[in-house]
Amino acid sequence: MTDNIPIRYGDRTLMARFPAGCTVEVVGRRPSENPDEVGILCDALNDPLAALPVEHFLAGAHRPLVVVNDATRSTPTSRLLGVILPSLSQLPNWRVIVATGLHRAPSDTEMHAIFGDTLDLVRSRVLVHNGYDDASLVSIPAAGGPVEVNRALADADRVIALNSVEPHFFAGYTGGRKSIIPGLAGRRTIERSHAGAVTLAAAPLRVHGNPVREFIHKNTAFLGPDRLWALQVVLDRENRIAAAFAGDIDKTFEMACHAARKYYAVELTQRYDIILSAVHPPLDINLYQAFKGWELSQIAVRDNGVLIFTAPCREGVGSPFYKTMCEMFPDQSQWPALANRPYTLGLHKFVRTARATSRYHLMAVTDMPAAEVRRYGFEAYANLDDAIRDAVAHVETPARVLVVEDAAVTALDLDTSDASSS
Repeated sequence: MTDNIPIRYGDRTLMARFPAGCTVEVVGRRPSENPDEVGILCDALNDPLAALPVEHFLAGAHRPLVVVNDATRSTPTSRLLGVILPSLSQLPNWRVIVATGLHRAPSDTEMHAIFGDTLDLVRSRVLVHNGYDDASLVSIPAAGGPVEVNRALADADRVIALNSVEPHFFAGYTGGRKSIIPGLAGRRTIERSHAGAVTLAAAPLRVHGNPVREFIHKNTAFLGPDRLWALQVVLDRENRIAAAFAGDIDKTFEMACHAARKYYAVELTQRYDIILSAVHPPLDINLYQAFKGWELSQIAVRDNGVLIFTAPCREGVGSPFYKTMCEMFPDQSQWPALANRPYTLGLHKFVRTARATSRYHLMAVTDMPAAEVRRYGFEAYANLDDAIRDAVAHVETPARVLVVEDAAVTALDLDTSDASSS
């Protein structure tokens, strides 16, 4: 073995060992050129985009609500909350809600990770959304028909969304109005919002023409600039704040997407025989979340090549509806045809997996039982060396290898005018 590449695997490091003759490249998120995170945040707050400064936006508010991400995002929530707390503290009835969508509620440890040293200040004001709890939802008229959202959102007279923006495998990017739908939506609304994920137009780095994003924007328009304000950041390779944008949620999202492309997108002009996608915390928590790791890399694997993704998946499969769909459709030969069925939650995972495995070999290195991993369409491995050995044997050539660190947020972008598919 000649190429030994350390990759992060949960809380430890694995060595990816490739045999002589392989050409190995390593890519990942970029570092920021500006170490002044405080200055970046201050500049954003002092120069909001198409909006009043936060203290003026909140003036006269009776029921302000701050929307924050759950523990599946690396958003520096405590720092973002800290810079708006002076304005919030002037008001009596403000609350904070964790936008979980259909994710589980954060554990005590995760609550500390989300809120950091602000937790003691906000604990009594924190709500956790539950998209399965009909009693906590209300119906709101929207452009595409009524949507169900958390009652606290409907009751709020001012809403502040605190976000980080990074590539997302079918919504284009995280952030923006995605905090509202699916973040604070009910199960039935989330199901409608995800229906477009079975299409090829629902792709990483794509906002315009993406049916998932179009649903989100159209059906959250009931929150206009008089009620909705945002602080959105882009993080660099070390999870430092590299860019920040405050003010109008759509303007800040647009600017943050441009910045995220700079730090998260890797432009390529060729496809590779083997791609090794290392999923970092927190998205390595389960198979449902780790899915993002291979999705953001797959564009650059050649036809009949191999993509290996690594994630401990310490909580197993994850999403209950992912499990339910797998039980409903255990025959993987049926998965491509699911694209033609009325959409139900989780269905897009199986359609997209079938689409991938019809083109290349998809291997998963996890701590889960191999038999369980295989049920979800992946070639299962407990050992990275074994996966690499089989991948190299399959391509039968001195392999061109690309190692992608933090693969669940690092998006490969291929210039197909120059790239060969073989």
